[in-house]
Amino acid sequence: MDGIYETSINTPMGPINARLTLKTNGNDLNGILEVMGMKNNITGGKVNGNVCYLNGSIQNNMINITYNIQGELKGNVLIIHAKTNMGEFKLQAKKVA
Repeated sequence: MDGIYETSINTPMGPINARLTLKTNGNDLNGILEVMGMKNNITGGKVNGNVCYLNGSIQNNMINITYNIQGELKGNVLIIHAKTNMGEFKLQAKKVA
């Protein structure tokens, strides 16, 4: 699960690129979500085998997005199902490092 993953999110505003850096410690998962020019710390995530669970929010002065993510690692691809206050998204993030 540890590594850096990149994806593109198709939104009504157009595609948004995102980078997810994950680091495990036992079953705990932490990292950084970089999206829309913002870096957001991820804390309190959990890992169970090749499945991860993350909750958090992305905030700036114009937007507040809360998210609940379940991801499954298959090879070098993280299959993501994200539920947000802006809708639900299914994505694939490729491990780049």
